[in-house]
Amino acid sequence: MGKLVEVTLEIDAELKEQAEKVCLENGLTLEEATVLFFEETVRLGRFPFELDEELMEYIAKQPDTPASDSAGSVKV
Repeated sequence: MGKLVEVTLEIDAELKEQAEKVCLENGLTLEEATVLFFEETVRLGRFPFELDEELMEYIAKQPDTPASDSAGSVKV
C-alpha cells in the first residue's frame, strides 16, 4: 500500500446518516465502504454500478452544494 492521504467529502447530513446505517447493517463503517468503492472502481476500471438513464436523471436533479452550504461533512 502506498502513502495515505486524507479525503474530505461534503454531503447532506441526512444522506450521511442513512448511508452510515446501511454500511453498519452490512458490517462496514462509512470509511471502509468508501475505500471499498474506490478499490472496486479501480479493479473494474469503471464504476461498480450502471450509470443508467434513471441514475443520470437523479444526478442532474441534485443541487450543487457549495462548501459554505449546510452540507454534512464526511472525513475519511
